[in-house]
Amino acid sequence: MRHRFALLALLAALALAVAACAGDPPSGSGAGVPSTTAAPVTAAPVTSEATPDTSLRAPSGVVPDGERRAAPGIEVTDFDGNTISLAELRGRPVVVNFFESWCVVCRAEQDFIDEVAKRYDGRVQFLGVSNNDTVGEGRKYQRHFGVPYPLANDSSGRTWAAYRVPYQPVTVVVDEHGRVVRRFDGGIEDKDLAPVLEYLVRA
Repeated sequence: MRHRFALLALLAALALAVAACAGDPPSGSGAGVPSTTAAPVTAAPVTSEATPDTSLRAPSGVVPDGERRAAPGIEVTDFDGNTISLAELRGRPVVVNFFESWCVVCRAEQDFIDEVAKRYDGRVQFLGVSNNDTVGEGRKYQRHFGVPYPLANDSSGRTWAAYRVPYQPVTVVVDEHGRVVRRFDGGIEDKDLAPVLEYLVRA
C-alpha cells in the first residue's frame, strides 16, 4: 500500500509540473523562448533624378522675339559670280560679316568665324561683304584664310549704308524670318557668336 501511495503522489507531482510548463512564462522572462518580434522595416531610399532644364535662355544682347526688326535687304554678287539675296536665304539664320581684306581686326577674327561657320554648316548661312576693297584682294583673302562661305565686294557702299556700318568689322545675325537678332560692332570670338547661333537653331 505504501508503494502504491508513493506512486500516486509522484504522478500528481508530475501532472502539476506539466501544467506549470504549459502556462505563460513569467512577465519579463524570455529565457529559452525564441523571439517573435519582427525586424524593423527599413524603407528603400528615395532617389530623385533632377529634371534637366530644357528651357532656352537667350544669350546676352539677343533682341527678344517680339522686338526684332526686319533686316535691310542684301543683294550682292560673290567672288564666283553668284548673286546672293538675303530674301532667298529665309528659313534659316544668316550671319553677315562686314569686313575688308586689309583690316587688321578682320584678319584677327576670321579664324574664329570660319570655325563657327563650319560647325553650323547646313544650319546657318554665312556671308561676308566688303566695301573699300577690290575683288582681287578679296579673293586672296578668301584663299589665305580658307573662308568656307561666300564673300562679295559691294563697292557702291549701299549695303554698308543700309546696315549703318561705320567701320569694320561688324557682324549682324539675322533669324530665319529675316529679322535682326544680334549685332557685334568690332572683333568677335567663338564665345561671342556661337551661343547666339546655338540659341537660334534650337529655339
